[in-house]
Amino acid sequence: MKTLGLSLILLSAFIGTNAQNRIMVSLQNDLKGPYTGRLFVYTLKDTSKHFSMNFAEDEAAFSAEVFNWKNGQTIELPQYAIALNQRLPQLSSGYYKLIAILDTNTRDRGIAAPGNLFTRQEAILKVSEGKENTVELMLSHVFPAKTFPENDSIREVNFISDLLSRFKGYPVTIKAAVILPPGYEREANNTYPVVYVIPGWGGTHYQALSAGARKIYGVGTGKNKIYVFLNPELQNAYGPHAFVDSRVNGPCGKALVEELMPYIQKTFRASPDPRLNFLTGQSTGGYGAVWLALGYPEKFGGAWVTAPDPLDFSSFTGVDIYNDENYYTDSKGRERGINKVNGVFTSTLRKTFALEIFEANGGQQQAFDAEFGPADINGRPLKLFDEITGKINKTVANSWRLYDMAFYAESYAETLKKIKFPVRIYVGSNDNFLLNESALSFARKIKHLNLPIYVEEIPGADHFQVRNVSVTRNIQTEIDQLISMVKE
Repeated sequence: MKTLGLSLILLSAFIGTNAQNRIMVSLQNDLKGPYTGRLFVYTLKDTSKHFSMNFAEDEAAFSAEVFNWKNGQTIELPQYAIALNQRLPQLSSGYYKLIAILDTNTRDRGIAAPGNLFTRQEAILKVSEGKENTVELMLSHVFPAKTFPENDSIREVNFISDLLSRFKGYPVTIKAAVILPPGYEREANNTYPVVYVIPGWGGTHYQALSAGARKIYGVGTGKNKIYVFLNPELQNAYGPHAFVDSRVNGPCGKALVEELMPYIQKTFRASPDPRLNFLTGQSTGGYGAVWLALGYPEKFGGAWVTAPDPLDFSSFTGVDIYNDENYYTDSKGRERGINKVNGVFTSTLRKTFALEIFEANGGQQQAFDAEFGPADINGRPLKLFDEITGKINKTVANSWRLYDMAFYAESYAETLKKIKFPVRIYVGSNDNFLLNESALSFARKIKHLNLPIYVEEIPGADHFQVRNVSVTRNIQTEIDQLISMVKE
């Protein structure tokens, strides 16, 4: 689940005839072009603040498509540009700090994806009512591809997947970071158990470089193990795929178990014994770990997840996608809340989806659409609901059923009864996105199947507090016990 709900209100397109506020954007001399993509201009009303990648929910922003933009050409943002919160001609009087970003990368998610252009120098627009107000911005820098600083114990993997490359029609690389245990180089004949880590929203294999992330996932504790931090973002503009086989994203899970895992085993002396291959994940990665454990039970020896994305789609962030008519409002027409903090919703589902409409690709709901739903004739994910009205498309909703873990467990109960390993799911009683309700509903629905799937609710914990020191210790203890049983 996305860790920050941005509540931005989409305003409809506007065609103005008497433009008062003019935003002019040019290219620095060394950026020759031609460039095609979407131009974004973000504003801050409080000019003492600084921009970050998490844009404030109440600020105005604008976007427009550009084609074959070459150096020497200046683009004026159209008065009919798509707008958030305020239309360009209707900006209230005052000062605004501005930046611009040109999204040209169609294969990677996010406006900060490699190759996208941005303004290093912020600009100030003074808006005075009744006057023509003009500001100039210059795109001057390009977001670089990140480099991975390997060391003796942490190695980066860049594996080209044949399965995903065939699906996408171009080379697709799975990225991961492998953390080797102490003594790995000295013990040249040893093989090691492996823990595969799937991070949550925004997380990548770069988390392996974070001491905090390594600690919370138990790296270096208990028996020697190899940890593989997976990157669930592989060249996918629609958002994290969580290593789930998808009609839109492709056979991501199959690529993991049939291609990447054998490569890890061969390259790093990881154990090929499925009983010594374990899964863990948080949030979006938590759902992925559950899905893999149930979808490929012959490949793993256990899964331990925290705060997973919805497991039961009749409780999907508070929405029953099968029976409710509207995603944004309940049966009484009240707006559905999201991001609950101290018992109070800080935003609504309608508001959090507004930024997705504005930025077009890579938002939380689109990630769900791509992960669970079918593709349209252009290969893009079909929407679960109408982005303006919130009306749920029941055909699409029903097509999600095989990714509903409660429905899946019921459908494949006989196969799943052969599972001997544990699938442990930890949720917080105060989950900000109501994911505890979905996990508990999942547990109730499958209880009669007597599967080794366990859901534990942590009192008082929210979405970000579930994977604590105690939970990490319990996970490591259980994994080590299973390792001991295999090796005896």
